[in-house]
Amino acid sequence: MASVVAVLPWLIDGGPSIRYAIDIDVYRAGAAALLDGDNLYTRGYEVGDITLPFTYPPLAAMLFVPPALVPYAVALVTWTLASALLLWWCLVIVLRHAAPRLADHRMVATWILPFALVAEPVRETIGFGQINILLMTLVLVDTLTRRPWLPRGVLIGLAAAIKLTPAVFILVFLVRREWRNAAVTFLAGVGFTLAAAAVHWENSRTYWLDTLRDTGRIGSESYSSNQSLRGFLARLADPGESADSLVWLILVLLAVGLVVWAMVRVDSLLWTVLLASTVALVCSPVSWSHHWVWLVPIAVTLGMTAGRLPRVLAAAVVLAVLTSPHWLLPNNGVEHAWPWWAQVLGSSYLVVTLAVVGAAAVAPAALTGRREAATS
Repeated sequence: MASVVAVLPWLIDGGPSIRYAIDIDVYRAGAAALLDGDNLYTRGYEVGDITLPFTYPPLAAMLFVPPALVPYAVALVTWTLASALLLWWCLVIVLRHAAPRLADHRMVATWILPFALVAEPVRETIGFGQINILLMTLVLVDTLTRRPWLPRGVLIGLAAAIKLTPAVFILVFLVRREWRNAAVTFLAGVGFTLAAAAVHWENSRTYWLDTLRDTGRIGSESYSSNQSLRGFLARLADPGESADSLVWLILVLLAVGLVVWAMVRVDSLLWTVLLASTVALVCSPVSWSHHWVWLVPIAVTLGMTAGRLPRVLAAAVVLAVLTSPHWLLPNNGVEHAWPWWAQVLGSSYLVVTLAVVGAAAVAPAALTGRREAATS
């Protein structure tokens, strides 16, 4: 695809040299440790000039064995191209639902792709060599394609076994009372997890009993890139203090209730999926800005919908992901000193997401606008 080739040098390093993507190197190092018989979670991995832990379930390390067996440059370029192509595929799937009357969804997706690639969550995902676009693809293929290759729920279960947060998409099937698909999702997630445990028992035991509870391995909650609800509360707290857990828990319950209510009210499979994506983003203790790749299909869906409300929300989402105010404000340890307006602006992903969820709950017909296609 010409648009992918055109932006590939910029995505790699703004020029002809190979950019260092720290996360893909952690994945490769974890896979190498797995091959050596080491415990993934009791050691750190020297990447660049720092040492980082491996934070995902063992299945994620198993999937990155092939990239660990090839030179770094080969792994990075392959992963970058794959991520861009998967994003294009996601756009095609979303457009088939959001704008079913378009003559050529693939061509429109190709035109949108360069703009999607410069959205900060996507740019950071590809720059770090992250897996967020892959996980989003698994979910969209599982929920929105007309004839999925596997029973619905299997790919969401796989995504949840790679990284826990996609498990929230079981809500799509529960809200729509698709009990069989919900059961398949649960069983697939458990099955993939047990399969990984059968091969790497000690790593699995360490992850599920110890590592999963240690959120401190991930980084500071108050860092500006943490756009979750807890990140917002952490930045409001006094320096050296964390977010109030009780307040956070209450707000999380309210947020989940609002999202589920919106999912029930909105008469759209596409919007049910998009709203489900906001649960993990808003409610996870840490949602780094590169996790918010779901804002891209949300923006595309809003932009393809007639009406003032969706267009205004689309503009707000696009403005947020293109300007990424959390990087424009002073950061890296001084976020507690932000004035009130900077606290709001510096949590722009959270703010626009809650605005979309609120609109879906209060005015679902205005948000969805045109009737979406039943299948893609």
